[in-house]
Amino acid sequence: MPRDPALTPLVEMLIEVGRDLRSAGLVTSHGGNLSARWGQGACITGTGAMLGRLTPEQFAVVDSHGRAQAMHDPPPSSDTAIHLAVYEGVPEAQVVVHAHPVHAIALSFDWDAILPINLEGQLFIPRVPVVEAAWQASAGPVAEALREVPVVMVRGHGAYARGADGWEALKWISALDEAAQILILAGKG
Repeated sequence: MPRDPALTPLVEMLIEVGRDLRSAGLVTSHGGNLSARWGQGACITGTGAMLGRLTPEQFAVVDSHGRAQAMHDPPPSSDTAIHLAVYEGVPEAQVVVHAHPVHAIALSFDWDAILPINLEGQLFIPRVPVVEAAWQASAGPVAEALREVPVVMVRGHGAYARGADGWEALKWISALDEAAQILILAGKG
């Protein structure tokens, strides 16, 4: 079954966001995942996709239960339940980005919230909650936190950001990483 051509601009945007995440060192070669709201479900990267080298064939379209809608689609990301929970609980979320900003992850082991001290961080993300959740049970806590803030950390794992588009979600992840680096360099972390 051919893919809906209306998906093309969304997929192209996610491909560019994935390249930016990888080039900024916010994900490892095979880390992280990306999605865009699509119908009652999402268009999401496949399991193990390399965000810095994405192609349109590495995206799966899933329904609201996470089931791939086309036989040729790759298995959807293992984080699909988290993305879908965000779309269900946060109506304004159009894109979800999951990355592994190492400085923020380091702070998340000991902090319950990351409170930026730099101006940009204070303006954009004055408080980034750190949620405690086992990976398989993180959909509820992540979606709940993202109702209130645009980016959240899962302790020891990584960040999830929501946005009106991929660029906005990337902005939150980037601002978080910069704030975490500054906190560490300033001796606050």
